Amino acid sequence: MRGARLMRLPRSQCPSRRPPARPSTNGPLRATPAAPRPSPERAEQQLLIDSRPPARPGAMSPVDFLEQLQAAQPDLAPDLGELGGLYQRKLWHQLTLKLEACFAQPAFNRGDLPLQLYEGFIKDFGHKINLLKLAQFAVHVAKHIADPAAALAFLDGVAARLREQKLPRSEQPLLFLSMHVAQQRLEAGDAAAAKGLVEAGAAELDALDDVDPSVSAAVHYVSSLYHKLKQDYAAFYRSTMMYLAFVSSDGLAADFKLPLAVDVSLAALLGEGIYNFAALLMHPIIKVLDGSPYAWLAEMLACFNHGDLHAYDALCAKHAAVLNAQPALVENERRLREKVTISCLINQISDLPPEQRRIPLSDIAARTKLSVDGVEFLLMKALALHLIEGSIDQVAQEVTVSWVASRVLTTAQVQGLKERLDGWISKVNAISNTLEQESIGVALEVV
Repeated sequence: MRGARLMRLPRSQCPSRRPPARPSTNGPLRATPAAPRPSPERAEQQLLIDSRPPARPGAMSPVDFLEQLQAAQPDLAPDLGELGGLYQRKLWHQLTLKLEACFAQPAFNRGDLPLQLYEGFIKDFGHKINLLKLAQFAVHVAKHIADPAAALAFLDGVAARLREQKLPRSEQPLLFLSMHVAQQRLEAGDAAAAKGLVEAGAAELDALDDVDPSVSAAVHYVSSLYHKLKQDYAAFYRSTMMYLAFVSSDGLAADFKLPLAVDVSLAALLGEGIYNFAALLMHPIIKVLDGSPYAWLAEMLACFNHGDLHAYDALCAKHAAVLNAQPALVENERRLREKVTISCLINQISDLPPEQRRIPLSDIAARTKLSVDGVEFLLMKALALHLIEGSIDQVAQEVTVSWVASRVLTTAQVQGLKERLDGWISKVNAISNTLEQESIGVALEVV
């Protein structure tokens, strides 16, 4: 059913008073008949509009624009009518929510309709709504502009207009827009310009207080794209994990989650200085690998997290074809072996109670599949990376570890820690009971 066209309210129902009309110089004034009151049924379907604000010289007013759009897009007439009614009643929050709902509909994203709606309607009152929502609307519009140069120019224009208006609380909207400008530049191949925006955005984010999650997510996501382009695996991994901390995994599209899960998993394996994988293994995004052609990545991450060299060798043999199809893994085969071996050492030390961390080198050699000389080199590497602290006694052929770097634990590792704590509590209770019995005997002797 076609929606009702826009119509004006009688003056008595207007939320604001219009200035008195100036008499026409072309003839005598005529009395205007009162508009008939619509029926309740018609009122539910029609948009009741009050007097229009004066249009900009040479520009169509927002209400005229909506009327024209209603005629061109009859299937959108009811929604457009509601937008017009909220605009005339100056219900900016409700209007913002309605715009969000409209942009979520495929019908409102046909062709250049988002751009038309922004230029002909949203732009008029953008400074009156939440500025971050305005920035988000602008980014949504830019994504539906086919020409990358035009999309970039559009975002630059929105940001320039915000700066000119010098409105309060515009820092976060401008940062949000800046990050999407950086993303557009990255996609256009202008990495140099994007680098400056990414670095400036990260510094600005650190200086802001009470930052909206969408702004933080934008900064970290664009940073991850830059590091991916530069093949900086560790920086990409950290930026992506920060991005995932500010978004809901359920809200991400399925065709976006799987490539992201693959990329961040590979970065975790290849990233320099990354020896703990529990944070990624515990994140919901890793579940999208299950049942996919990349399920082997989840197995590999679990193997690295536990430092299981036997399982690592078995996985390499089992998935040799897919592993050889990943050039980055083939090029870094030696580094991967070193990383899983260091993880094996860290797990072996962490599994021991602090009072039992004087370990024979032969025990480490048996678990890490290394010679004693290889174990000494491995320990020196771990000490240099500040993953452990301690001393090596070459005469006694043992190492004493006084500290191990903290790490994120998986659910299974937390359960193991609980069992150790239960054992410690049992020992404390036993000592407490012994001391209590001995103190009773001492008290009787004194008496």
